[in-house]
Amino acid sequence: MILPRFLAKSLELNSFIRTAVAACDLLKAKKRSKKTVNLSFDEWNVWYHTIDQDKKIHEEQTWAVAPPILEDIYTHEDALVVGCMLMTLLKNADRVKIACIAQLVNVIAPIMTVNDGTAWRQTIYYPFLHASRFGRGVVLDLQVSSPTYSCAQADDVPLIETVATLDEEQETLTLFAVNRSQEGPLEVGGDLRGLPGYKVVEHIVLEHDDPKARNTADCPNQVAPHKKGNAVLQDGCLTANLPKLSWNVIRMAKAGN
Repeated sequence: MILPRFLAKSLELNSFIRTAVAACDLLKAKKRSKKTVNLSFDEWNVWYHTIDQDKKIHEEQTWAVAPPILEDIYTHEDALVVGCMLMTLLKNADRVKIACIAQLVNVIAPIMTVNDGTAWRQTIYYPFLHASRFGRGVVLDLQVSSPTYSCAQADDVPLIETVATLDEEQETLTLFAVNRSQEGPLEVGGDLRGLPGYKVVEHIVLEHDDPKARNTADCPNQVAPHKKGNAVLQDGCLTANLPKLSWNVIRMAKAGN
C-alpha cells in the first residue's frame, strides 16, 4: 500500500542525515580536525504527482510559454509526510542548521495561485506553518514508546512520530505528533513533572477521513486544521488522543503567559 510506504519516508531521511553526519565525523577524526561540519538540507519536499503530467506537457507543448509544470496538488497524506519530515529535521537540529523547503508558490509548493484568480493553501502548508511558528527554542530528547508496523521500506516504523521544543525565554512548550495509524486514534501520554507550572493552551489537529483529500481553488479549505483536540495536562501528566492519520500540535505555556 502506498500510504504506509510514504509515511515511513522520514525514517529514510533520518538514516540519510545520520549517514552524512557520520561521514563528516569520520573525516574530522582522520584529519584530527577541531572543526565540526554541520549540514544544510536544501530543497526538500514531497514530489511525485506531476511527473507523468509534466512529460505530457513537454510532448504536447514544446514551445509553450511558462507552462504549469511541477504544480503538484498535495493530499492529506502528503501533509502527514511533510509533518514527519519536519519532525525529523528538528530531531537532527544539532547538526542540520539550515533546511529549506523547495519552493513556496505553485512549483511543488505549499501555496497555489492561478493567473488573474485566487490563491489558496495546500495541505502541506499547515505542518510547515506550525513548525515555523511554534518549533522554537531547543529540541527535547524524548524517550518514546509506540506500537510499530513494517513495510517494504522499513521495519518497526512507530505509529506515533513525535518531537517537542522548549522555548525557555517565552516559557512555551510545543509537542508535534503524527499518528500514522489507519485503524483509529491512539493515546499519547507524557511525564512533564520536570517542567512544572505549564498548562495546555491549544491542541491543533489536521485530519481527514480521506487520505487523498486535497485543497483546490474551488474547495480551498477541504483539508484544514481545527482546534478541537482534547489534550489535557494535569498533575504533571499530559494525555491526548491523536485521531487516525493526523498531524497534531499541542501547545503549552507557563500559567500567566
